Amino acid sequence: MVEKKQKISKVAAIFLIVMTVLSFANFIRIEIDGSLLKLAGLVVIVGVVAFFVTRGTNDSKYEGLNIKTALSQMKSRRVIVLALIPIVLGVTEIFIEKAFFPEILEHTVARIPFEIDPAKVVPIILELLLVPLGEEIALRAFYQKQMDKLTGFIPALIIASFIFAIGHFSYGNPAIVAVDLAGVFIDSIFFGLVFKETDNAWCSWISHSLGDIVAVVVMMIIL
Repeated sequence: MVEKKQKISKVAAIFLIVMTVLSFANFIRIEIDGSLLKLAGLVVIVGVVAFFVTRGTNDSKYEGLNIKTALSQMKSRRVIVLALIPIVLGVTEIFIEKAFFPEILEHTVARIPFEIDPAKVVPIILELLLVPLGEEIALRAFYQKQMDKLTGFIPALIIASFIFAIGHFSYGNPAIVAVDLAGVFIDSIFFGLVFKETDNAWCSWISHSLGDIVAVVVMMIIL
């Protein structure tokens, strides 16, 4: 059955274009005091603003972000499996890279915007709770959902995941960068599937945030 495409507002379309363009901003090498300025984070800020600005056009104010139903929705066996897959894949990937491809793991650690230090575990976990929430609202509740109306689910899932992955770009060996971004892309596919199942960014946030926290804790232990 072919999905029926829907119209989106002009404002939503403009936000989609801006977010798509900004996702490539990390390819522009801008240095301040010797440190690279990563502009792709603006995608999240713009996406969160876009979600709340366009929320009035939704059928319900809870559409895409409903904390009241999140826990009950997470009890679904299908949602649980989809939510756990990126967590398991992430941990498996870390151990494989540690054993056989340490240069990939080094690249991943280097692009993380904080130092993996057990002494700073509390602020790190707080960041890993807050940042993914913004990403899920921006990339799933707004970008994927609006793109779904234009293209249908599968293209929207792929495009949103591509934008999410590109936003994690960091300079390095092209092959290593490609492998790193492929992992981010695959994770994003599952976050997007959780969102599709629930229409709730709180649910995809649970998977995303837990995956990040577990991965960082594992890195603290083995590095």
